[in-house]
Amino acid sequence: MKQVLLRKGKISVSDVPAPALTPRSILVEVSHSLISAGTELSTVQLSGASLLDKARARPAEAMKVFDSIKVRGIKRTLAIVQGKLDESKPLGYSCAGTVLAVGNEVTQFQSGDRVACAGAGIANHAEVVSVPVNLAVKAPAGLDGSSACFVTLGSIALQGVRRADLRLGETVCVIGLGLLGQLTVQLAAAAGCKVIGTDTDPARLEAALRLGLSAGEKDPQALKAIVSAMTAGQGADATIITASTESNDPARIAFHLTRKKGRIVVVGAVGMDLERSPFYEKEQDFLISCSYGPGRYDPAYEAAGNDYPYAFVRWTENRNMQAFLSLVAEGKVRTDALAEKTFPVEQAEEAYAALQSATRPLAVVLSYPSPEGAYRKTTPVISVSAPRTGKLRLGLIGVGNFVKTTHLPSLRALGGKVDIAAVCAATAASAATVARQVAAGTTTTDYRELLKDASIDAVLISTRHDSHAAITKEALAAGKHVFVEKPLALTSGELASIDATLTSLARSPILMVGYNRRFSPFTRELRAAVERRAAPLMATYRVNAGALPAGHWANGNEGGGRLRGEACHMIDFFQALVGHPIAEASITSLRAGDSPARPDENFSAQFLFEDGSLCDLIYTSLGNPGLPKENVEVHWDGKSAALDDFKSLVVHGGAKRAGAQDKGHLAGLEAFVDAIAAGSGFPISWPELQASTQAAIDLDAAAWGKPGA
Repeated sequence: MKQVLLRKGKISVSDVPAPALTPRSILVEVSHSLISAGTELSTVQLSGASLLDKARARPAEAMKVFDSIKVRGIKRTLAIVQGKLDESKPLGYSCAGTVLAVGNEVTQFQSGDRVACAGAGIANHAEVVSVPVNLAVKAPAGLDGSSACFVTLGSIALQGVRRADLRLGETVCVIGLGLLGQLTVQLAAAAGCKVIGTDTDPARLEAALRLGLSAGEKDPQALKAIVSAMTAGQGADATIITASTESNDPARIAFHLTRKKGRIVVVGAVGMDLERSPFYEKEQDFLISCSYGPGRYDPAYEAAGNDYPYAFVRWTENRNMQAFLSLVAEGKVRTDALAEKTFPVEQAEEAYAALQSATRPLAVVLSYPSPEGAYRKTTPVISVSAPRTGKLRLGLIGVGNFVKTTHLPSLRALGGKVDIAAVCAATAASAATVARQVAAGTTTTDYRELLKDASIDAVLISTRHDSHAAITKEALAAGKHVFVEKPLALTSGELASIDATLTSLARSPILMVGYNRRFSPFTRELRAAVERRAAPLMATYRVNAGALPAGHWANGNEGGGRLRGEACHMIDFFQALVGHPIAEASITSLRAGDSPARPDENFSAQFLFEDGSLCDLIYTSLGNPGLPKENVEVHWDGKSAALDDFKSLVVHGGAKRAGAQDKGHLAGLEAFVDAIAAGSGFPISWPELQASTQAAIDLDAAAWGKPGA
């Protein structure tokens, strides 16, 4: 399918695989999509900016680069930055079309429904999109896709109007008459309000006057006079700011335009370096409007499809989308006067150029070749023949940030041994970007296409944690060697299922879990130092993990929490260090009371090994980020060693080694590749993989105090 992508400031229309269908999503064949002159144009311009300009525009991201240099070093950090700059990013967040297929848990849509869709990275400029159910609504009968594709901008404007709490007969002032402002004017007028507006562009003022604006003025002083005259000197009941500028002027002007105890609502991105006195003197309410409405940025609502109760949250983002489309269908809001130009998707580059011209339109619509109602079959894979080589032919399943920043550099370093032949990602843009960077011949959004490909020798699985076990089982059954990121499984049942698959195979492929820390050169030196000990050892591993943002996927159903999702690394480290099986494991977790601290990321776990060695894992999210993340102390036979964040190893009374941080990612991948080439056993034995996984599952249950733990 065709999709509009952005790379280094350049627009392209590329052939990419169609997106995959998930249980709570729908596949939509797009008829029209809307290009916003504000948000999207800013994204395009920033993409083409210099590194210095990008750092100025996004100082928080620049600080992350400096922090990375401290840990990873300049060379590796620059490689990561260059990789991010080279990514192809999807554009678009508002479209309309026809449902092609629905997920097996979807009940509110069916094939053939005409719909409108919202969401950055979801409602893309693409021939087919995959949309979670709460980001799609049915289009009213008779409403054309060229109007329905305004749904996202319309719901943003509608949420701003709701935040202003407008009443019949009130006076409202709209600052900024771009696309959002034009829609806001119409919505406020439809609500029975007198609307006054201002914009620096006289043409936009004229357009708004044709669409419901009662009066308007470019000059701020003249605008104040108009507002005063129309409100008997009281001021507007509410002012809605839809401008987009770094200047503080829109917010400052709003104070003077709005009456005492009135409401000021910020919808657009404007400067807010404000003085206290205007607020204080008039006791005005200053409000921020969050995008489409309640539900926005909540993964449980948007991604998982869980609705808010109608009686308690009357206007969610989905219900705002429905209400806006109804107003358009009833003729109370006009979109035809706003989309001044329509381009076929093949001319997307020209469409974006039009938005940057001297007479730039308010909005541009892209149209797609298939007429509404004409369904066509889409294939999730694009394959290009590639010559066979003597290298291991590897397929990537999942190409998130960890793969891009860690595994891809390691695989490039193994270039003489590995050929990345195929790339599978949840989004077509991600698959296309990585495939181009590694010269892969196949891109897909369905991992089963890789498993069916007889030319693929092995797969590297780095998807969300809850899918690891199922994909691993399928890949092994398909005869593929598997390198799967931790955790191998989130439940005992999943682990048992993998075990059953392995034992059912006459000749098992190599299975490797990404427990890289045992392959670090620091770990290997430490293990060599303790392996000839005369008595059991004592070890303490402290992890200063840092708190995850509320709602982060790693702490949800997809991630399984950090004990199962990351602490399994440390359990495997202990196994590698001690060299004997775990005999007993126990845990004491934080009882945080009203604190948001989770027991599965604030605990002390103890491991007694069959040789008598005792290892203690202290894992916390409560620490200061300035403290290095991981520290290990080991004591044996009158000796002690300290491993500091895999950057230095000091054996007291012995050697000292320091260098760049090396957690063993490259060595771990190389061990996997070499094991396949040699036809040897698993790089980490299956009993060890089972033990570390099962221990993490059992300790997680105990940390939460689950029955039967």
